[in-house]
Amino acid sequence: MAPKDKYNKIFSPQAPQTALDRTTTEARLIIADHNQRRDELTASLKEARLAKEAAELAQGKPAPTKRKK
Repeated sequence: MAPKDKYNKIFSPQAPQTALDRTTTEARLIIADHNQRRDELTASLKEARLAKEAAELAQGKPAPTKRKK
């Protein structure tokens, strides 16, 4: 095999995507974006909760206890 043949196989153009491939790619992008937003929201809510608990401790209020089910 000549060196040129080897490179043609490696760098050959990709086949066009099917409708299923395009849909899958878009769905994964949407899910990744949703997960990123959810992680950011979770972090901001956790920060707010910790700040609230710290303020309550500074005022002398006991931290709320968890209820058993």
